[in-house]
Amino acid sequence: MKRDTLLLLTLTLAASASLAADRTIAVPPVVQSSWEFVTPGTGARLRPHLGVGFWQRSSGAKPGVGANYISAIEYQLPEAAPARVRSATFQFSGKQSQCVGAEPVVIEVYAYAGDGRADVGDTQAGNRVAQMSANCTDNPAFARPIDVTAIVRHLSVASGIRHVGFNIRKGNNRQGPGLFGLTAGKLTIVLADHPVHEPQARAPAAAMPIAAPAQPVVATTGAGSKSKPAVTPQSATTTQTVAKPAPQNPAAKPVPKSTMTP
Repeated sequence: MKRDTLLLLTLTLAASASLAADRTIAVPPVVQSSWEFVTPGTGARLRPHLGVGFWQRSSGAKPGVGANYISAIEYQLPEAAPARVRSATFQFSGKQSQCVGAEPVVIEVYAYAGDGRADVGDTQAGNRVAQMSANCTDNPAFARPIDVTAIVRHLSVASGIRHVGFNIRKGNNRQGPGLFGLTAGKLTIVLADHPVHEPQARAPAAAMPIAAPAQPVVATTGAGSKSKPAVTPQSATTTQTVAKPAPQNPAAKPVPKSTMTP
């Protein structure tokens, strides 16, 4: 029995030492941007406060006339080999700014490879990592932590500067306004002092058959082309990690800081 007790104590100490070796890093945001997309219409402009959802114009405007808000937040990743990333979570919160009605406000969160700069292309980049909902009375809203271990591990490097970004978009077309102000929150990364994840082995390359003479290739405007990013909010459903497109929208321009509501 004494030997069993010593064995249990040894295992407990070993587990404690393993956990103590982990390092938790709370990464602050390096980029925070919020973009206003006027509807109906085209074009986008940078706003001073983070927000997500639909803002209804007042002064006798018809329902549906206003603006959609999308926010993007980027973080610089700590230098670490991908295999050392044990876990990563992204968390933010919101509070209603203009919200009417009993129907929940649904939002979607997309993750992408950032570059440490704000541009309108951030709003349409990435793959969906979470969907959340809140009522107008919820405070705080959207405060559930989101597991983003996969993309943080994928983008991490042992030496060099890398950024991960998250954009937050409206996820449903509810009746009435549903605009929430956002707090950027934090990205929490747990690093181990030893590899905790085995990288996936690459499949052997297949033998290349002898091909006929190549035919001219016609460029397309599909997902692989470098076309101008749309400024009208859309939902992406791909599962491949997507980097944000380069800034090409001449309509996006900064405006002096003011309150969120134009």
